[in-house]
Amino acid sequence: MNYTPTLSRTSLFELAHSGDFQAISHWINKQLKPQGISARIAKETTGSLGSLQVLVEFQREPPVDKLIKFICHQLAQVNSPLLERVKIVGRLSGSQNILWKHSVRINSSTKRNLNKQSNLANKTDNLKFQTFRSLMLIGSAVAAFILGCWVSYYSVLLRHSISDKWVETATEKVQVINHKKIANPNDDTVTLMFGGDVNLSHPVSNLIKGNYKLPFAKMDEYRTADLAIVNLENPLTRSTLKSTTQPKELTVDPNYVKVLTSGGVDLVNLANDHIIGYTEKSLVETIETLENAGIHSLGAGKTKEEARRPKILEVKGQKIAYLNYYDTDIQPTAGSVNINIRNNDQIASDIQNLRKQVDWIIVNYHWGVELSEYPGDWQMNIARMTIDQGADLVVGHHPKVLQGAEIYKGRPIVYSLGNFIFGDTSNQESDYKTAVLKVSLSSKPEKMKIEFLPVEVNQYQPQIVKGEKGKEILKHIAEISSVFHQPMRTPVAIDPINKNFNFVGIDSLPREPNSNTLSTPTLPKLPEKSLEGNGDSTDSPAQNSEEETSMNTNNSFSLPPILNPQANSEEAQDSFIQKPFIKQPFIELPRLQI
Repeated sequence: MNYTPTLSRTSLFELAHSGDFQAISHWINKQLKPQGISARIAKETTGSLGSLQVLVEFQREPPVDKLIKFICHQLAQVNSPLLERVKIVGRLSGSQNILWKHSVRINSSTKRNLNKQSNLANKTDNLKFQTFRSLMLIGSAVAAFILGCWVSYYSVLLRHSISDKWVETATEKVQVINHKKIANPNDDTVTLMFGGDVNLSHPVSNLIKGNYKLPFAKMDEYRTADLAIVNLENPLTRSTLKSTTQPKELTVDPNYVKVLTSGGVDLVNLANDHIIGYTEKSLVETIETLENAGIHSLGAGKTKEEARRPKILEVKGQKIAYLNYYDTDIQPTAGSVNINIRNNDQIASDIQNLRKQVDWIIVNYHWGVELSEYPGDWQMNIARMTIDQGADLVVGHHPKVLQGAEIYKGRPIVYSLGNFIFGDTSNQESDYKTAVLKVSLSSKPEKMKIEFLPVEVNQYQPQIVKGEKGKEILKHIAEISSVFHQPMRTPVAIDPINKNFNFVGIDSLPREPNSNTLSTPTLPKLPEKSLEGNGDSTDSPAQNSEEETSMNTNNSFSLPPILNPQANSEEAQDSFIQKPFIKQPFIELPRLQI
C-alpha cells in the first residue's frame, strides 16, 4: 500500500519519527530523486532493533562523503528514538556490485532543540570530544570516517539551525517562514502570483455587503498558487483617526481581511501612499489582523527596522525573499506609521546580504506617475540598479494602469501591474482591463518562467480572460513594452545562472502573416528625421492629430538615452525623459532635500 505521496509534511514526519520504513524512505528520496539518486530502507537483519540498511542507487557516482552527510542529516531530522545505527551501501543502478559501504552510529538518545542554538553548540563540542576519544581506541581508517561524518554532520545540523532557519539581513537576523499552504505537494515547481493595487474601501465595501468571497470568486488562479501577493492600499482598522496625507477615508473594518483569505492571498505590500499617513494604532491593528488571518505583510512597521525587514519564505525547499519599497520623498509624521522608503544604498545592502542565503529575491516597488503607460528614466535606473545588485525579479505598482516589461541582464522587470480590485471614491470605475503576473520557479535546474495572465474586471470582480479579449490585453502589454531595448514577451523562460532566456508559448499572441515567430509590436509610426536637420519635413500628413503634432514639433524622433543602446556617453548622462512615451507628458518634480 503506497500512502506516502498523499501524506502532508506533518503526517509524513510523524510516521518517519515513529520508525515507519516507507515514511523514512520517502523522507530521504524527496530530495535525492530529483538528482537521479534513489534510496531504499530496510531493517538490518544482523543488527539490533534500531539498525537500518540504506541501499543507495545512482546513475553516476556522486561525492560519497556529501551523500552520506546528507543521509545522516535527513535521519537526524526524523530524530526517531528507534534509530541507533545505519549501514549505507552504494551501487550503480542495475548493477549488483557494491561500490562502497559505511556504517554510522546514530545517537538518538540526545534530542536537540534546533531553536536553542547555544545548547546545540555545547552538545556538538562534547560530541566531538567523545568522537576524538573513540579515535584513540579504534582503527584509524574507520575512526577517520566516523570522525569526518559525525563532525561534518553536526556542523551541517548546527548551520541548519542558524542559516536555514534564520537569515542574516543588513540589520538583523530574520526567521525563515516555513510556508505550508501549497497547492500541489508532489510538484517541485513553486508558483507565485502577483496582482496590482487592492483597495477594499468604498465603493468596493458597499458592493460586497458582507459577501467577502465575491471579489475573488472568479480568480481560482490565486487560490491554486503556492504564494500570492497584492499591494494593499487601505488599513484594516476600526480606528476613526484620519490620515494626515489622504483627503478621504480609506479604512475598512478588519473583517474585510476575509476578502484576501478567500482569494488565497498570502502576502501584502504595505509600503504605499495610502498607508503612510495613518497612525501607528491603525497600522498595528492592520498587521495583527493580517497575521491572525495567516497573511504576511511587508514594507511597514512600528519601527524603521520592522518596515525594512524582508519576508523570507521557504516553499518546497526553495527560499524566496520579498522586499517592498515606496519611492517617495514624503516622510512619516510623528505618531504615524513607518514605511520602507526607497533608498538606493539600503536597497543594495538589503539585496547583497540576502543573495548568498536565499534562492530567489523579489523586489516590489510602489512608484511612478499615475495613468502613465510608460515608466520614467528614474524608474528604469532604479529597476536596473536593483537587478545589478542581485535581485531576480522587479515588480511595480501605483500608476493604476499597466506599464511595459523588459528583460535586463537576463532578469525580468515589470514596471506596473495596474489596478486589481480598486475602489476609489474620486473615480468609481468598476470595469477595466488589467493583468496579473504568474511566476514559476524551479530549483533543479534553477529556472524561472514568467507570464502575464490577462484579466477583465467587472464590478470590481477580476477574472482571467482568454480568446480575443485575452489577446487584446496581451497585445497592449506587448505594444507598451516595445520601447525597451529587450521587451519582455509572454511567456518567457529564464535561466538565471547563465542569464539565458527564450520566449515560449507564443501562440497566445498574434503573429505576422506566414511567420513562425512573434513580431515585436511597435508604437504608431512617427515621421522620419530630416536629413538636413532644418526642421522641415514633407513626410508628415497635413491632417496629423493635435497630439501627434505636439510630440513631433521638430519632425524628428529618438528614443530616450536609457532605452537607446546606441546612445553616446553625453546623451546617456541625461537622466530625464526628453520626449516621454506617455499619453499626457509630465514633468518630474525635483526631490526634496531632507
